[in-house]
Amino acid sequence: MSCERKIEEKHIEERTGTKKLFLEPINQLSYEWQLVFIKNGTSKDSVLSNDIQFINDSILKGKFKLDISKYEIESRKKECYPIWLRKKLFDEFYNEGYNNLGDLNGDNKTDSVFVLHALNYCEEGDSYYFTDNSIPRILTDSNCCHPSNIINIGDIDEDGKSEIAEYYSSCASRYKAITIYSLKKSKWKEIKSFSFVLNDKYFIDKDFKKLFRKTSKNHLEYYEISDVNMEGDLVAAWEKIKIE
Repeated sequence: MSCERKIEEKHIEERTGTKKLFLEPINQLSYEWQLVFIKNGTSKDSVLSNDIQFINDSILKGKFKLDISKYEIESRKKECYPIWLRKKLFDEFYNEGYNNLGDLNGDNKTDSVFVLHALNYCEEGDSYYFTDNSIPRILTDSNCCHPSNIINIGDIDEDGKSEIAEYYSSCASRYKAITIYSLKKSKWKEIKSFSFVLNDKYFIDKDFKKLFRKTSKNHLEYYEISDVNMEGDLVAAWEKIKIE
């Protein structure tokens, strides 16, 4: 073994506190070893974005145990590393609790939704998670997600599972969106996305459900507000959707 390799192994041992030998060049660390360095660099006032114990204990407060293992498998495949986050960030922005949605997947149990920060650098925004680990999360590219942004709009296709609508905001723009999802084969299928422009007549926090109406099995109408003209009138119309 070369002197250079011995120096590299000693360096790894000192940084990680482990006796396990590292047999790759220091500039070609494996994904697992990179994780070791990232974890060791976490300060007392910070936490890794995928620290499931912190999430379950401090964010979800033991009311529900989130399982992120299937998302972590994908992270490892893509070599997506977790993010250092200040603990107070969770308290300020990701501690809004749960939004009760009723029974989404037809198992006669109440399902709720909550929001978490991106688990790693490959994810661009927050994600919506559900208190049933069999219901997949909804990944977004926005950092303006809130539990109240997800609405149960009823079982439109009458398959025993409820469809949902997501209010999407990019934080700054007055142009928002409403996206409808249907749970198909344990995956969320995006059905349709519509415009929602901020206006003085409909407010998303109290009028969300007024924008949807079921007309028959598999059929839904949504009131799309695409703009507001110079006179302040809504540029809007009822649009038809078929869920298949």
